[in-house]
Amino acid sequence: MKTNSLIFLLFVCLLSCDRNKKIITRFDDYRSYLGYAKHVSNDPDTEELKFWEERLNNNNNDEASLAKLGSIHANLFKSTGRVEHILISDSLYARILKTYPKGNVEIYQSLAANAITQHKFQSAKDYTEKALALGDKKAASLLILVDVSLEIGDYATANLVLRDFKNKNSFAYLIRKAKLNDHEGHLDSAIVCMEKAYQRIRGNKSLSQWTLSNLADMYGHAGRVEESYAGYLQVLKDNPQDDYALKGIAWVALSHDLNPEAARVIINDLAIRKRMPEAHLMLAEIAELNGNQMEKADQLKNFKALVSIPEYKNMYHKYLATLEAEEFQNPNSAVSIARAEIANRPTPQSYDLLAWAYYHQKNFREALSIATRHVENQTFEPEAFYHLGIIYQANGNNEQARYYLKEALASEFELGPSVSKKIKTALKNL
Repeated sequence: MKTNSLIFLLFVCLLSCDRNKKIITRFDDYRSYLGYAKHVSNDPDTEELKFWEERLNNNNNDEASLAKLGSIHANLFKSTGRVEHILISDSLYARILKTYPKGNVEIYQSLAANAITQHKFQSAKDYTEKALALGDKKAASLLILVDVSLEIGDYATANLVLRDFKNKNSFAYLIRKAKLNDHEGHLDSAIVCMEKAYQRIRGNKSLSQWTLSNLADMYGHAGRVEESYAGYLQVLKDNPQDDYALKGIAWVALSHDLNPEAARVIINDLAIRKRMPEAHLMLAEIAELNGNQMEKADQLKNFKALVSIPEYKNMYHKYLATLEAEEFQNPNSAVSIARAEIANRPTPQSYDLLAWAYYHQKNFREALSIATRHVENQTFEPEAFYHLGIIYQANGNNEQARYYLKEALASEFELGPSVSKKIKTALKNL
């Protein structure tokens, strides 16, 4: 035990000397936002749920009740993380569709939004195309088409739709243009668009919180970590129960400040509020930083158990494929998951999962073939750069390996301390 403690202290000392960065997070800044365990029985959505359920009980075919309940259950999924809510939402919308032989635009749009939430992107595309075919409310359907196109890597379609968008100063346009710019590697332009979007809707509480959370993420990716932290704090000031912002602060504490205990306190608090499988991933990262491999293994097993059921698995393919390859020594399973993700979402990031799985199969040539054809020069994600560097190194191309590893290391905050340590080790070995 004493040896582990000494190793941990030495590791933290080395990291502190290496990075020597100003500590950003302060417990007093976010202390008051901890302990906001959300009691679903007191949730406004739940109170409204009772009203509309009673109304539906009095008339099983009441379309307004079915639609409202569908929306409430979709929101409850987001606030509780319980998949049964999104499944109920889908079933309620399906009941409405039965009364419309030719289809219903608004219901198709709602089903498309639910499908995106569940990472069923091909279904989302299908619903969006059905909505567009009906012709009504076309502008809203086109916006959903942009969302789906961005998710499946069809950036050409997203560009075409946005190019024809008339009001290029609208919130709806700006947030999608920001996402497109980010996907294309233009992070500074993406931030400008998101800042403009935030200025346009500052009076709208829910939209401003969502926009500022996304902006805080972008600031972090750009290395503007203090601005990122300030953004998350502002979101929490407006809504003390915003889980996403609090999780962002936990990452700042862990990845920038190298304060695993502060991150652990926040993540454990969040895990009480809702079903949050990804909490186990961060707890595993914390355990690794603390040198506790047994705790790390337990957390990863807990994560896998939570997300491996069919209703959830689609939403966590990225993490499952990576864990199967890196941690569970099951690269064959990683290949299968990556192929399923490509069928659903043929993006460069999905192909990166496949290349990484082949690398862990020690099939270095196939890994490089996939990476050069489908990943290289097609994504600017630091994780993909890290994988490219390692794959090039395995294939004996040290020059390209060094280039991509250095590019990845420039996003040290985004990747986190564990991956950053692996990159530094790899660079030393070149």
